Amino acid sequence: MRGKPAVVIFFNDWEVHPSGINAGGGESATMALARAIASLGYRVIACANLPEGECSHRGIEFWNFGSDYSLHSIADRLKELPAFHCLAATLAHPFFHLREHSNCLSRILINHSPSPMASGVEPNTVMHVIDYMLCVSHMQRSVVLSRKTDPEKIKVVRNGFDPEIFTYAGPDGRDWNQLVFIGRVEAPKGIHVLLQVFGELKGEFPDLKLSVFGDESYWPEFTSHKRELTEKLPGLRFHGKVLQVELAEHLRKAGLLVFPSQSFETAGLAVVDAQASGCPVVANGVGGVPEYVVEKELGDVVYDRTPKGLREAIANLLRDRPRLIKMSQAAETLGRERPWKIVADEVMSWAERAADTRLGMPWESLPDSILRIKQPHFVPPADVLHAHDMVTQTHEFPEVDLNKALQVASWDAWPYLVSGFRHESKGELDQALEAYRHAADRTTSYDWQPFFRLALLHAEKNEIPLARVYAEKVIEREPHFPLRADLERLISLAGV
Repeated sequence: MRGKPAVVIFFNDWEVHPSGINAGGGESATMALARAIASLGYRVIACANLPEGECSHRGIEFWNFGSDYSLHSIADRLKELPAFHCLAATLAHPFFHLREHSNCLSRILINHSPSPMASGVEPNTVMHVIDYMLCVSHMQRSVVLSRKTDPEKIKVVRNGFDPEIFTYAGPDGRDWNQLVFIGRVEAPKGIHVLLQVFGELKGEFPDLKLSVFGDESYWPEFTSHKRELTEKLPGLRFHGKVLQVELAEHLRKAGLLVFPSQSFETAGLAVVDAQASGCPVVANGVGGVPEYVVEKELGDVVYDRTPKGLREAIANLLRDRPRLIKMSQAAETLGRERPWKIVADEVMSWAERAADTRLGMPWESLPDSILRIKQPHFVPPADVLHAHDMVTQTHEFPEVDLNKALQVASWDAWPYLVSGFRHESKGELDQALEAYRHAADRTTSYDWQPFFRLALLHAEKNEIPLARVYAEKVIEREPHFPLRADLERLISLAGV
């Protein structure tokens, strides 16, 4: 979008394959977040270790910092951007390179690691070079806070799922004897415990099967016995690393995802994807995992991390087919409430808050009416419309503050919206239209506000075809708009 800053996202130093298979949950989550931010209308640049070289894929530009993690070369290239928000996954190193970049509007670290020192640096040191650290669970946040860090800088933004890849499938056609494991094949992930439990369950459930998906390079002593294990345990199959679309296909058919991790987990992305796909879950209650399982409704959490505890939880579900069916049915709504686009909205709201503060407009000083206009996706549309009326009054947001916002936040839609409201209230319709068009150029995909005002003004000027275009955009972006019936009548007029 014209006028909007870019969003630069740093992966960690593992290999990244934009159109292929990636190493783990952190990479998958970062890739999904990058796509979601791009869908909001931002130019997104992803910086990573790219063995296949630089490319553009699904609306994202990929810049290569190489296998030597050459961050200085990326930092030099970023100097050419007029303005950008910077996000980094887990590792804080990029921010030490960017601390002097005046065109960097915000610095947001998204921590996917269970350790508060994932970057090899004390969190208090990291706080000097970032605006916020976003943890993916409250349990992870509590671990970071145990290092006596500033709680105001540590926020929680939970992971989501990709609705285009992990589509829903109900109970019909599922193989309830099919178990699935997704994760690195290593001891902390509990694969050895699951295989023990699987062998024990075969006595009661002889048709039981287990498919294992994940990188097998982390525990070669274990995976060297794959052939022996599959001969000993009929129904066991190792698939290795696969594309997410293949994982999604299996989750739409499987009876149960088992998440047997024995160590602290920040979230458990496989749990999110399974629930979104209609596949019930049994998961060990480690770290932030219980925050992601819709317990009793879509799965069961096991707090007894012994093989016995896991075995009993799986067996209880396998014996209760009606409950499994009910879980799969409930997942169509309960499991699909948080797509990555919502996560992207939340992440960018923290980035924008940091940028405003850096530019001398701290959020604490902004009235509630402005905050509603800045983030219309977080409040009901009726409240946003009320805010439109409020900010026409200069005592609510003084003209001097509006002029400052137009200068320092020129990439944002909201200052132009407020300017448009004030021109409109004075009857200066041409100036209002111009301001709303500037606002429309700067919106992300959830912001309906300038299009609503443009529809009204063009209708007032009897320019019905133009009014129809903008009215349709409002309904597209906000299906539950309180004046939808009026907009639909306006649309129908254009066809007369």
